[in-house]
Amino acid sequence: MTDPSTKPELIEAMLAARAEFDSLLQRIPRSKMSPPPAQGEWSIKDIVAHINSYDRWLGLGLALRGLKPPASWIEDLPLDEFNHRLYEENRDLPLTEVLAQSQELWSHILEEVQAKAEDFLFSEQSVQGVTHPFRPCDILKSESYGHYLDHVPALKSWIEANR
Repeated sequence: MTDPSTKPELIEAMLAARAEFDSLLQRIPRSKMSPPPAQGEWSIKDIVAHINSYDRWLGLGLALRGLKPPASWIEDLPLDEFNHRLYEENRDLPLTEVLAQSQELWSHILEEVQAKAEDFLFSEQSVQGVTHPFRPCDILKSESYGHYLDHVPALKSWIEANR
């Protein structure tokens, strides 16, 4: 994926990533989204809830609204341990709530990107309590729309295994 360098390119990349993610989700029956495929693996619902957490705290909160994420997001935990913590926080959420949150977060992210000036999206920002400056476009690529694409292989694998 090429790094967008303009607001229209950013929006195009976001829309393409979300369209691919949503098209795969639509191919999975809702009745099959909650049960985990095997011991220690995440269900489709768990994957969506995981992405929701990143969208909420990093995409929407940090990148677009300049909000410091909760302390648990700033701790220096190994990624697998941190993601397991997110799994534990979200595993009991009902599927309907997880899917509704996903659509709502995506809508807010897209609306806010559309409303922001290009200069804001591509310039370094600082948030008190966050140790490094960042560009919102980079956070969106790594932790929001790019994160959808990180999980596309798992969705494709599930679809292939359940033909």
